[in-house]
Amino acid sequence: MRLLRLSAVALGLFVASPLAAQRLPTKPPTKTPPKEAPVKPITPAPTPVPVLEVPKYGFLQGVAYDSLHQEPLAGALILVEGTTRMGVTDSLGRFLVDSVPPGKYRLTVDHPILDTLGISLVSPPMEFAINEITRTVVGIPEGERLTALFCTAARRALGKGALVGRIREPDTEEAAVGARVSFVWYDPDPPGLPANLRTKRPPRVREAVVAEDGTYRLCGLPESYEGKLQAQRKDGGATAEVTVTQSDGMLALRSMSVAALVKAVATDSTGAPQPIGPLKGSARMIGRVLTATGAPVADARVSVMGASSAAQTRSDGTFVLDSLPSGTQALVIRRLGYGPTEQTVELSSRTPARVTVKLGVMVPMLSAVEVVSRRDEGLQKVGFTDRKRTSAGGHFMDPDAIERRKAQRFTDLLQSIPGIKVVQQAGQQYITSSRSSQGDGCVTVFVDGAPWQSLAPGDLDSFLNPSEVAAIEVYNGIVTPPQFTTVGQNCAAVAVWTKTRVDTRGKK
Repeated sequence: MRLLRLSAVALGLFVASPLAAQRLPTKPPTKTPPKEAPVKPITPAPTPVPVLEVPKYGFLQGVAYDSLHQEPLAGALILVEGTTRMGVTDSLGRFLVDSVPPGKYRLTVDHPILDTLGISLVSPPMEFAINEITRTVVGIPEGERLTALFCTAARRALGKGALVGRIREPDTEEAAVGARVSFVWYDPDPPGLPANLRTKRPPRVREAVVAEDGTYRLCGLPESYEGKLQAQRKDGGATAEVTVTQSDGMLALRSMSVAALVKAVATDSTGAPQPIGPLKGSARMIGRVLTATGAPVADARVSVMGASSAAQTRSDGTFVLDSLPSGTQALVIRRLGYGPTEQTVELSSRTPARVTVKLGVMVPMLSAVEVVSRRDEGLQKVGFTDRKRTSAGGHFMDPDAIERRKAQRFTDLLQSIPGIKVVQQAGQQYITSSRSSQGDGCVTVFVDGAPWQSLAPGDLDSFLNPSEVAAIEVYNGIVTPPQFTTVGQNCAAVAVWTKTRVDTRGKK
């Protein structure tokens, strides 16, 4: 009974699953993975548009004018005081300054003319508004106003004109404080006055001392003049004599540089320093000599007045000069067939000077009375007249004596002069001392106060024309003035003064 019950239990089990007995068993069905949601593209967030700020600045527009020379003030620096904003004027004097903060500001002007005048130019306060243009005109005052500023009424009573400028050290740019500036001119004769009625006029002189800021001011000048300006230091250092011309104006400008004297000095009859030997220095000059039409001039002699250095131009007209004194100097060019040419140059040991010189035609002759007047004054200035009067051993040829010689060559002027012998060799004429029986006695030649440096043997006749000579001094070597003495030698000396130098001195 127990087994049946078990079978029944077993039967019942089968009955409970009748399909299981009728088919084969299979793998359980696999589950289908759920479908993924579609991927949507990511849209980037929009870039915010920057908000442009409205400019918060003003603008300056204007013109700068030079009333002194009646022309636009080009190259001036215009600064808005109290800011970093600035502008530069163009060739027409126009300027534009942007980004000026709003407010009230003054304008300051910087220009070399203002440095020469020794003044500052500042405008009244000006209003600058946001996004608006402020317009103005700035200018250097007229000559009459500046002259009234520089000169007292008493000085202006002597003459309405004035001459101002700045004197500096050429190698340091510092002010040459204490240097004395002198200007000399001659009053002209009335227009139309016959030559036989003209008289010798005394020179007119104005002097001033360089102030702490380097400026000088000469007042009481005529409105029209032509004269010579020179600056001299207490130690004897001096500039060249610079020609200054003014025509119908109140104020003229001229700046110069003067270096200390770097050579031994003596004193002349007035006690003033007198240089002994040539001027020397460490300045250098590179230049070119051309004709009036621009063609190069070869074989011209180039030198600085008072210095011993000399050079001869090459085939392309170029030249180089070394060991020159610094400061405002006079460059002299000589070439037969041309009149001697003199040009003012600024020399400094800091950088070589570069110049171009154009030769002109022969200098036109002045009227006889004017020539004599200027030449006599010039010979007095260079000391010729005093040495002729006091010398016990020299031989002197004045302009009249030179004219009577009718010389064809310079050395012809020295024929038959005591102490000097002219000898001829290989087609050239040389000068020697007659104290030597062999004819080889040393002779030192000075032209316009500077030793003549021969570029070729016997080259005096190649560069000095008798018509250019104003006066000659000859010393036999026994009694010779200090300025014409060769250190360590007992040479004869020939001092030649040219018309260019003497007439310049006379006009000074």
